[in-house]
Amino acid sequence: MKDRKSLGGNGENRTPEASLRPLKLLKQIDLVVNFLPPSVLASVIDALQDEPSQCNEALVAKLLGKLPNPKFRRVVVELLSIWQQDHNNWNSYSLAAALSSAAYSAAQVRQALDVELVWTGPETNGVSFRRTDQVLLQLIRDAQDKLTLISFAVYKIPEIAQVLIEALNRGVQVRLIAENPEVADKIPFGIKEALGKEIIEQAQVFIWPKHKRPVDNEGRYGSLHIKCAIADSCKLFITSANLTQYAFTLNMEMGVLIQSRQLAARVEKQIDDLIEHKTLIII
Repeated sequence: MKDRKSLGGNGENRTPEASLRPLKLLKQIDLVVNFLPPSVLASVIDALQDEPSQCNEALVAKLLGKLPNPKFRRVVVELLSIWQQDHNNWNSYSLAAALSSAAYSAAQVRQALDVELVWTGPETNGVSFRRTDQVLLQLIRDAQDKLTLISFAVYKIPEIAQVLIEALNRGVQVRLIAENPEVADKIPFGIKEALGKEIIEQAQVFIWPKHKRPVDNEGRYGSLHIKCAIADSCKLFITSANLTQYAFTLNMEMGVLIQSRQLAARVEKQIDDLIEHKTLIII
């Protein structure tokens, strides 16, 4: 059996500080990959692949010459410094390969989980966001196969109603789940009043009946308080906003639009199971 020294270089003589160096290097590689624009990162990788070498002044000068932005230079200089201190057997080819692998993995993660923040409310001078109504309208317009909308309240949304009619007319299976189809004690308006006869007759409308809900000691029952939309089993919009004019125009609301088949399908499966077990019933 090989001893620890032959497997790990310094073996038992490795200091705690030395054992942390590979982790520091990997963390800095991750930082560089996520900080540099793809074209800039590609130029750094190309320079490292020109010829195999250790970290030296000539290589540092060549790399910095490709980085006019001082912020880019700082993160790359830190990477080179950690690489030089690491005392491993990596040459510039090895570092280039590590950067390429990390960049590929990061791109795959972004592709698998694309998340957009959605905001309705007062504007600031900071980052701009799409509004709740903009995202929801596009989600419905883009739906080709099936669409699920869930909301506690549904009230005065003529634009949403119109695009839902258009979706139904092009063959999209529309499923609506709301707190109550009629005026009720918790909400002074219902989904039937808000969306109209044409949608109600063509779409599937589900509710969570009171006798299926948990009740506390004082007789108060739970609410269907979810607000979300699922389109074509690949887009999931989770929001604080109800399907109401107030939520789209006056309230301060926030949500996330997630483009992920895995997550959208999981939420859709949860809804399907609730329907199958008669927790949600069609009206």
